[in-house]
Order: sequence, then C-alpha cells, then structure tokens
Amino acid sequence: MIGLLIISHSAHIAHGVKELIDQMAQGRLPIAAAGGTLEGDLGTSTDLISQALASLTDADEVLVLVDMGSAIMSAEIALEMSGVPFLISAAPLVEGALVAAVEATRPNVTMAEVAAAAERALETKGVALLVDIPRTEPAPPPPLPRTGVEMTLTITNRVGLHMRPAKDFVAAASRYTSTIRARNLDLPERPIGNAKSMIDVMKLGVKLGHRIHLRAEGDDALQALDALARLVANNFGEA
Repeated sequence: MIGLLIISHSAHIAHGVKELIDQMAQGRLPIAAAGGTLEGDLGTSTDLISQALASLTDADEVLVLVDMGSAIMSAEIALEMSGVPFLISAAPLVEGALVAAVEATRPNVTMAEVAAAAERALETKGVALLVDIPRTEPAPPPPLPRTGVEMTLTITNRVGLHMRPAKDFVAAASRYTSTIRARNLDLPERPIGNAKSMIDVMKLGVKLGHRIHLRAEGDDALQALDALARLVANNFGEA
C-alpha cells in the first residue's frame, strides 16, 4: 500500500494539508505529516519526519510531498534511515497532495503513476484561469469516434464537480475496464478528458447545470455509464 508523507516548514501547514486530504482518502490511505522543528520553530526536523514515518505502519512505500526544496535533505535522511521505499515528489504541496490522495486509492496503481498525476495538479488551475475568459468564437471540440456507448448527463448538485464529487466520479469510473472519455458541452473549449483521471475531470470545469457528454468503449461500457448516471442522479450524495 502507498502511504503519503506531508512535510512543511510549518507544523500548521503540514497538519492542515493532512486534515484536508484525510477527508478525501476517508481512511483508505495511510497519511502522516511532519512540520517545523523540535523547538516549535519554522524549519524541518529529521526526528519529527522519522516519527511521522513510524506511524505509517500499513505503508509498503511512501510518496513524499514537501513545501520547499530545502525540506528535501531532512526528508532524505529520515527516509533512508527508515529503509522504506520512497519517492519525493516535485508536485505542489496542497494541490499535489489532494490529487495524490485520490489517485493512491485506485486499484493496482503504482507510486510512479500517483507521483506523475500529482505533478500535473496545477494544470486544473491553469486551465481555469486561461479558458474561462469570454471568447466570441470558441474553438470547436475535436470530432469524436462514432463507436462506443454515449450518454449526456446534466449536473444538478449545487457546486458542480468540485473536489469531492470529482473524486467520487473518478472512483466510480475506475471500477470498470472500459475506456471512458468526458467533455463539458457547456465549455467546449475545455479539453476532452479521461473520466478515470482526477486531473482531467477537474479540468472540465463542470458547474451546476453543465452537461457532461460521456463515451465508453469496452466490455462493460454500458454498466460504467449507468453507474455514473446513478451517481449524478443522486447528486453525489449531496443535498
């Protein structure tokens, strides 16, 4: 099992990020945090990082996210002493940790795949800032293949596909072997995305009332789209 270790120069930041991603992982992932020095100052401590590592008893390997490059040296010392296989991610701390927490709960995922997804975490913010600028002639979406099962769903929960519903959407799609592609018909300039990728789903920018067009190809394509339709119809469990 993959464990996540959050390291910051501030104890408040480290434990705040952990609190945030604990809500996403919902106990399905070992997560630990270390921040500040033993004296309570800003900085990093090999001893505190080692203590955090020791709490990840269920983890076979550890993905590490840090706030600044200067935390890497302390992390490497503690991790090498522990003997646990590890990878220090270049991802942004908050956004990367959120994506990693979602990706790491997917079945049969590797730590390299989780790290790669986390490093793409800022793409969603970049897309939102760039393409929401009004355009008089938005570029048409690329044509889609004519094969497969298709469905269009209207999002009715109040805040659209924000982080938690997006996580549930990706988790539901990932339970099926079929390839599932998604696009936002109300923001056609947004890229078509992989419904099993947290980054791609967040980049769709889906809000209340937006229509998502889905296409699935594979042996369980119809079952996959039916499951996603039920999730949307239930407003992702939100009021």
